[in-house]
Amino acid sequence: MLDLVILIWYDELKINNYISNLRISNKRKAKTMRKHAGFTLAEVLITLGIIGVVAAMTIPTLMSNTGKSEFKTAFKKILSVVNQAVTMSVALDYLDFGDADPGSADPSIYSILSKRMHIVKAVGITHTTDADKAEAAKMGFDTDNYTLFFSDGMVLSYGKDTEHCTNTGTLDGCSAIIDVNGLKNPNKLSNCNWDAAAGTTSDATSDDTADGGRCTEETSFISDQFSVIFKGQQLLPNGYAARFVLYEK
Repeated sequence: MLDLVILIWYDELKINNYISNLRISNKRKAKTMRKHAGFTLAEVLITLGIIGVVAAMTIPTLMSNTGKSEFKTAFKKILSVVNQAVTMSVALDYLDFGDADPGSADPSIYSILSKRMHIVKAVGITHTTDADKAEAAKMGFDTDNYTLFFSDGMVLSYGKDTEHCTNTGTLDGCSAIIDVNGLKNPNKLSNCNWDAAAGTTSDATSDDTADGGRCTEETSFISDQFSVIFKGQQLLPNGYAARFVLYEK
């Protein structure tokens, strides 16, 4: 009987020791897990530093590409809208850019466009104050130009002597400049020399033919201004950069 009691007591002792060791082991595991549950301050700082370096390298390029894409899309849209207005003018009034006389009286570039598009300000025509001219000058346009501000934010500037913009003849079209976002920066003329400092010429009707040749993604500087040309029933890109945007593949 005594042997049986001793045996039972011994078995209980082993069980208690096992449970005690198991509890100690679990506590150690819990401490280890708590110890490695988060990152140290040094690890966090190093990670943030790496993220910062990568962001500094990629964000400027990403923003630049986004801006270029927006300018390209806006330019294509503007060409489409203006050409639709001219098509309506031909259908309803039998007038196109080839019929345009100089000045602002009908028929003229201004009268053709104002009948089909919402022009909120026409510097040199309906708005002739120094403040109006200063807005045109801010974008690099000659203050002697006609500069039209449209309700969608587009601005079109061309010479006051613009007339009879046909597909043939001595003029072979009439040049102008479109700014796709108006007074907003950068107010620079797109070109094919990757020249971020380039702006509009003094007469604001540059065809950017001095850009040195065909544009590529690597050589093109696409900004918010594009050279265009009035020709008969169309407004077309004028110069390497503007043609590159419209016809690039």
